[in-house]
Amino acid sequence: MSKELEIEFKNMLTKTEFEQLITKYFPTTLAFSQTNCYFDTPSQQLKEQGMGLRLRKRFGKNECTLKVPTKNSHTYQEITDDLTEEQMTALIMEKQIYTHGEVARFLKSINIPINDLNLIGSLTTNRREKKLNNNVLLVLDESHFGDVVDFELEMEVSDSLQGESFFNDFLIKEGIKRRPASKKIARMIEYHG
Repeated sequence: MSKELEIEFKNMLTKTEFEQLITKYFPTTLAFSQTNCYFDTPSQQLKEQGMGLRLRKRFGKNECTLKVPTKNSHTYQEITDDLTEEQMTALIMEKQIYTHGEVARFLKSINIPINDLNLIGSLTTNRREKKLNNNVLLVLDESHFGDVVDFELEMEVSDSLQGESFFNDFLIKEGIKRRPASKKIARMIEYHG
């Protein structure tokens, strides 16, 4: 189990911009694949509170994560339970979340009934990550929402103000138009209703 603050800035990319950034920053780096399964209640209680709940499966790491918004629009408190391969396989088959960890305890503390949570969809992302410096992680995502594919730039930073400045300067330097990106869960719902 872990709790950490995630500060990130996002921008949607065209396929051409995405490919140019791969050529420049990831010339020899292969993407790794991860699958996210998202959950909410039928009345969308998590969405209404700006939260996102997912199971994430990737080679060697499985987790259940709840993202909780903070006062800063680019910062989330992440509550994560690590899962074994067996736990993850069972949860995906049962379309449920892990009911014994910190995520479940937090949801219960804010009166979200665990049994009301339903799988609302999933997506697969091919991701590349690279540290640009000690405070900035560059992330390029190619996400597949069924037959829809989109491209996203993320920067995970350690300081919100410096990170925002670095992010904006990066977009200018690379000639990338500002296209704010909503959360993947929101895009999944938008693409597939």
